[in-house]
Amino acid sequence: MDFEKVLLSRKSCREYTDRPVEDDKLYKVVAAASLAPLGLPKNGKPHITIVTDKDMLKALGSQFGPDKDIIYGAPALVIASCPPAPMDGVAQMNAACVVEMMALQATNEGLGNIYLYGVTAALAKNEDLVKQLGIPEGFVPLSALALGYGKEEVSVCKVFEATLSQNRY
Repeated sequence: MDFEKVLLSRKSCREYTDRPVEDDKLYKVVAAASLAPLGLPKNGKPHITIVTDKDMLKALGSQFGPDKDIIYGAPALVIASCPPAPMDGVAQMNAACVVEMMALQATNEGLGNIYLYGVTAALAKNEDLVKQLGIPEGFVPLSALALGYGKEEVSVCKVFEATLSQNRY
């Protein structure tokens, strides 16, 4: 897919099929994370945790209650965790950049995806799950990308236009 088509096709997917994501596609999504621009990388780069185990996905998805699935039934979840940074907000911005790069690559691979914060906010308070996932000590889960084959095929769904408010000097 060309870059503009990727931009116009990326949207939040909240319904997934049961089809697992192939390892080569997961690899490309995670490799895209390594290309993200980072602030203060000498203070520690983000750590990526890939979750495809159904029991762990269920545990992560039901953190707000057994009747809620905060990962929308996605067959894969990629978590970006960061060490604390010496400046406020840097770790969060790094995690956001990493997840955005993965979202664009997932779209390019034909995978539905959704940027998630709630799952990592809850996970950060659950030391047992953090340990089970092997997130390095001192790292905080900050954002995540749920991905998989959406019930709707990835396709152009937007128009290329500037819709945010602007000013110019």
